Amino acid sequence: MAALRLIDALPDFGAPVHAEREARTPDTVHRPASPPQPPAVDIEGMIRAAVARAEGALAARLAVEHETALQAERQRHADDLQALARSFGEEAGATISARLAEIERGVGEHVSAAVARLLGGILSDDLQRRSLDSLAKTIAAAVDDADAVRIEVRGPQSLFSGLSTALAGHAASLHHVEADGFDLSVTIDGTVFETRLSEWSAILSEVLS
Repeated sequence: MAALRLIDALPDFGAPVHAEREARTPDTVHRPASPPQPPAVDIEGMIRAAVARAEGALAARLAVEHETALQAERQRHADDLQALARSFGEEAGATISARLAEIERGVGEHVSAAVARLLGGILSDDLQRRSLDSLAKTIAAAVDDADAVRIEVRGPQSLFSGLSTALAGHAASLHHVEADGFDLSVTIDGTVFETRLSEWSAILSEVLS
């Protein structure tokens, strides 16, 4: 190792002053502060929020569509029930009408046969025939009398509509009571029949006198 020379340890008085100042100047340079950085965008959060909104809108739309379809199905079901009740009423009315006609004929035939036996030994064949014809008309008029026969129908209006159409000939005798089930009753007023037969009896008495 070379010996340290005295000249190396002495300062260089011939060097420029500014060089010494530069040597003493620190390396740190004052720069303006950087502007604040904007907050980071939460992309995942935005995606989650968008998905949640889309799912909510979809659920609301599906709920509306489901309710609309359900209401339509209920309406179709109600219409089918009304159509079924109306059809049932028409079929029941046709059956009842035919049955009432049978009852009318049966009553007329039964009474006429009984009267014919009673009058067989009293009246001639011609008078007997005319008397029985008059009696048959009297019975038919009594059956057709709205006060003599009362048909009460308990059930929905749709059923009664079909029934009244089929029983148009007995419309005056029909009485409707709104109810959930179905029930039908036929009431015959004996007083009306008695009055009608009394009229026939008076006519018969005139014939016999």
